[in-house]
Amino acid sequence: MKKKIHYNPKLTELARQLRNNSTLSKILLWGELKSGKMLGFDFHRQKPIDNYIVDFFCYDLMLVIEIDGSSHDDERIIEHDARQKKLESLGMRFLRFDDRDVKNKMGWVLEEIEEWIKKNSAHGDTPLHPPFRGESKPNEFQSTIEYSTNIIHEENPPVPFLKEEPITVPLTREESNPNRISAPPLKGGKGGVENNTQIIKSLATQLGFSFCGISKAEFLKEEAPKLEEWLQRGYQGKMSYLENHFDKRLNPALLVPNAKSVVSLVYNYFPKKDLAPTSDLKIAKYAYGEDYHSVIKEKLKEFLAIINEKIGEINGRAFVDSAPVMERALAQRSGLGWIGKNSLLLNREMGSFFFLAELIIDLELEYDGPIKDYCGTCTACMDACPTDAIPEPYVVDGSKCISYFTIELKEEIPQEVKGKFENWIFGCDICQDVCPWNKFSKPHHEPKFMPHPDLEKMTQKDWTEITEDVFEKLFKKSAVKRTKLEGLKRNVLFLNSKKA
Repeated sequence: MKKKIHYNPKLTELARQLRNNSTLSKILLWGELKSGKMLGFDFHRQKPIDNYIVDFFCYDLMLVIEIDGSSHDDERIIEHDARQKKLESLGMRFLRFDDRDVKNKMGWVLEEIEEWIKKNSAHGDTPLHPPFRGESKPNEFQSTIEYSTNIIHEENPPVPFLKEEPITVPLTREESNPNRISAPPLKGGKGGVENNTQIIKSLATQLGFSFCGISKAEFLKEEAPKLEEWLQRGYQGKMSYLENHFDKRLNPALLVPNAKSVVSLVYNYFPKKDLAPTSDLKIAKYAYGEDYHSVIKEKLKEFLAIINEKIGEINGRAFVDSAPVMERALAQRSGLGWIGKNSLLLNREMGSFFFLAELIIDLELEYDGPIKDYCGTCTACMDACPTDAIPEPYVVDGSKCISYFTIELKEEIPQEVKGKFENWIFGCDICQDVCPWNKFSKPHHEPKFMPHPDLEKMTQKDWTEITEDVFEKLFKKSAVKRTKLEGLKRNVLFLNSKKA
């Protein structure tokens, strides 16, 4: 049964031009454009899905031209790369473009496709025709769309590779996509590496970030053996997600096509009042107010929007401790500080009570260099850790950290650490509180990080008897919700029974 298609003029214009080329005479538009979104086709599940993809498939060249609008979604990038790897093993070839390039840089897109055809087709001397004007050949083009729709909705598609099962194999650096194409960013007339760098650092200050440093988006060669050994030692504990996407953690260029720069940012969370000294039970300072993920992510979205406005269209992604990014190593390379013996980034002017965030963008900027290590012979953090989670300088055994036990561990807390938590029920600040550099910490100015006024009043009895209503009132938008009420009560019970 034929289905009416609603399509985007920009994309259908590209389809017309591609189809008018003799070497691409059998281009099919695999997708429906509906309600402003692109309803793409899932090669594995053999059904349409809402995944912001439009594919043009050419039987003549066994070529898929993918127009990808999901460059800000980690899971979709991994899914698309895995699909590409599978199809390439079956003889398919890929060209991938960002959907914004198709919208704004049609001429450049066509040039890239034509260049590929010249290199890979026996008919490479055939130029792409200029865009159609008016409504020439509308019926012929409409029939092509309808034909492709019939293929999508058939129960048994004639194309054999559609029957392949989905795969989720993580890609290595060597398997990353060599044909993924990203247009050079527009400079908006105000360009220039130095000027663009100044614009970005000025914007960081205006948006409330304490520091901004920039490093080159490249493979973190020095970190690779360290990460591998850390995982082999089992220091990740039950945090198995840290074992995933090894190559993407080490190379920011695998997270953003044609990435040139990593903009590392510092956002202060040191509170005006430390509640720990006067509280029966303690939670980490970073969790006093609203969840930092959402607070900072909103700022980063605004940051990217203003960059596009002031500098020109760029491709980039924002990260706040929620993707495979080695944020501390990147921040160190950008000169924001050095990694201390407790594995946290230390800054000479504000210690370590801050969040790190990143923009990975395809814009070349001036790079800042790393600074020296100022820990010296100090071992205060190592000496103070009650669970011996810092077995050697600059290495933290995550499976022994109080934060791990009270937040990440979903099972019962091991009895061997009973009596060692020093009344911490969510997270831990011990290794930061004793660090001499944190005497330079200054209170933040973020209203959303302010604690609920009743949090300071909580007694051990209140924590023991905490209800769902009280939990929701105190931690409505807090990171404490990560452990949920059941996890928090487990932690409180574990502390209450320490002398049993």
